[in-house]
Amino acid sequence: MQTKPRLAFSFRNLSMHAALLPSMATAMLALAVCAPSTALAQNAKQVSDIPLDFDPAKPERVDGWWSNGVELMRLDANGAYRVWVSQDRFKRPVEVGAWRRTNYVFFDLEPYRVKTGTRHRVTLQKDDGVTELHREGMTDFRWLATPPHIPADDMLGAWVAATEELLVFENGRYEWRRTGPATGITEHSGIWNSEGDVLTLAPDTPAVDTISARCVKGADGQFTLETAGGKMTHPPTEPQPTPTAAKPDQSKPAVAPSAPAATTPVR
Repeated sequence: MQTKPRLAFSFRNLSMHAALLPSMATAMLALAVCAPSTALAQNAKQVSDIPLDFDPAKPERVDGWWSNGVELMRLDANGAYRVWVSQDRFKRPVEVGAWRRTNYVFFDLEPYRVKTGTRHRVTLQKDDGVTELHREGMTDFRWLATPPHIPADDMLGAWVAATEELLVFENGRYEWRRTGPATGITEHSGIWNSEGDVLTLAPDTPAVDTISARCVKGADGQFTLETAGGKMTHPPTEPQPTPTAAKPDQSKPAVAPSAPAATTPVR
């Protein structure tokens, strides 16, 4: 008599295995999730250990002079800015506008002479520990404590000759006056310009022609202005008086110091 083959497991065993499936799936899912999470945590720690180029809590100063050796940029503390295509800050800037800082790394430049909404994004970055300003289309700028020295700087200030004096101001204006006896115009003023070592004075009045002078540095390091009428130099700096020690008053007779009073010893 043939017997039917017995099943390898009973319905009871099937129920037990089915009950274990969710637990096994959860364990396998936990293993699959924990491994990437651990790797992400390690990567995040490594990233957090990398120091930032700039401290968000202490934004670096950006107002002042910036130069890349070709262009020159000035960011004023009041939010205005100017850009020159040379290092000569006395020339007319090619771009004028307003700047606004968006965070500790970025700020925007908005020119006035173009359509509204045009902005240039500027980024601060570090190069060998030195702060640089990156603007698209230009070589990176570096901050300067003072503007670059140019020949026009040597022309500023007061100039004197035997019978005349000249004042050249940093704002682009000048004043000239006759100091000795003369007839005709004794003073005039106007704007000045420079190209290399040549200073040009353009008077406001049409009664005076344009005047040109050459700024020459002598062997002693001193500068002179050579004009058609002669030479002008910077006035000498008057030496400041040296403080001297106070002298005793001779009007009163000197009094000899008195001897200390004798004291009686206490027994």
